[in-house]
Amino acid sequence: MAKRRLQFIPGFSLITIPLGAGLSTLLLVVTIHFLNPDTSSPYPPSKFHEIISLENDSTKVAQSVDDRKSGLFLTNIIRDEELPGKPTSKSQTPLEPNPSQDQSSPPPFTPVPPSPQTPQWTEKLLNHHPKEVMALAHPTNFGDRLATDIQGKPVNNQPIVVLHETVGSAQSAINFFQTPHPNDDMQASYHAIVSLSGTIFYTVPPEKRAFGAGNSAFRSKNGLETVQTNPKISPSVNNFAYHISLETPLSGRNNNNTNHSGYTQSQYLSLAWLIVQTQIPLDRITTHKAVDQSASRMDPRSFSFKRLMNLLQAT
Repeated sequence: MAKRRLQFIPGFSLITIPLGAGLSTLLLVVTIHFLNPDTSSPYPPSKFHEIISLENDSTKVAQSVDDRKSGLFLTNIIRDEELPGKPTSKSQTPLEPNPSQDQSSPPPFTPVPPSPQTPQWTEKLLNHHPKEVMALAHPTNFGDRLATDIQGKPVNNQPIVVLHETVGSAQSAINFFQTPHPNDDMQASYHAIVSLSGTIFYTVPPEKRAFGAGNSAFRSKNGLETVQTNPKISPSVNNFAYHISLETPLSGRNNNNTNHSGYTQSQYLSLAWLIVQTQIPLDRITTHKAVDQSASRMDPRSFSFKRLMNLLQAT
């Protein structure tokens, strides 16, 4: 069974747009997106643009694996502008574990052993068909991926996947992301949330910059990778990161570190299913704890990289 391959590609792209009657046109765009070679999808990019323009429609359900793949094929706008939002009552959702930690040394970086491998469609993933739901964040809680940093230098970092956990329920995180936050200090989001049942909630389009990590950097063979796009905010990995969060089990809610039971098999399957479509190399999959520069983040707690890698690598 052939699977589509979605590739996360930064840079310039030429897109062929069919016009009918054997005609087509070329469009040059600046992009950071998933490229989908499967042209059989009934959702063309223009159709998906209509879907994502509905800011707070949290009930739009994607129909199946093969019914919405071009939904991840979107162009990028390279502007760093504040988006309007109306103040509301203060949200009550805690967003990620931040218990006191030993501050004497920073957390380890990338926990995945260096490897040139890319995720593979293993048999378990070929047979996995997660439910997919659109639950888009308010525009104040995400931004554009920029082509240059604050000094005007080109940004050419390859994408990474950063894993998180919600601490509260998936729905409480979604509610927080859909609440307008004009204040920079309150803005937060992930690109996707994987619930305990394995349902994938898409909260920020992949070509946009989710606010998933504050002061952060990714250590690679190129050294420390981080980008500053706002002079008032610390450098971070957000400009080249795809943020995925796992819903915290009941035993680990509200920063309960004693009885955290870990994540369900459905979550691991859906997480691997989502990652394999990006074709981001395995050595560029990391955690919030690993990239955090404040030594205060611990998520995702009780996470097994071995279980994830077993799903992403053919044996």
